[in-house]
Amino acid sequence: MNVAATPAIDLADIKSFGFLTTEHLRFADVDANGHINNVAFVVFFENARIRYLSEQLKGLRVLTGGEVVVAHIALDLKRQMFYPGTIRGGARLIEVRRSSLVIGQAIFDQEERCAASGHVVLVSVDKQSGRGRPFESDARAAVTRLLEAPGGVL
Repeated sequence: MNVAATPAIDLADIKSFGFLTTEHLRFADVDANGHINNVAFVVFFENARIRYLSEQLKGLRVLTGGEVVVAHIALDLKRQMFYPGTIRGGARLIEVRRSSLVIGQAIFDQEERCAASGHVVLVSVDKQSGRGRPFESDARAAVTRLLEAPGGVL
């Protein structure tokens, strides 16, 4: 397997991310215990990841000629968050594989304390067969540049 990865990155450190989004917590995100529901964290991850990929890679469809789908989500909840407030969502490319990318992510509270961190694996898929499709050389070069860029941003 052809793999390129960044050296160990502390995803719980806001300084590890050159790309951050800001979102307002919604009352709809509150669970029966009065804190932000764990499902909201997955949405915060998604919002940060989509903006990151859109801005840094101009969308992955251009790179693959196929589709890119989520194959795996790992999320470690580290602290509770409460409404009202804002969060910062960090996203950065941390690994490039033959037909997949690993995006490191984290959510930070208003005091920049890590509330959650984890990663998402995106797989390049051939539309017709539904099977993994290796990145072409120009796409691999583009994602490798992003992988090697300081803070994960170009």
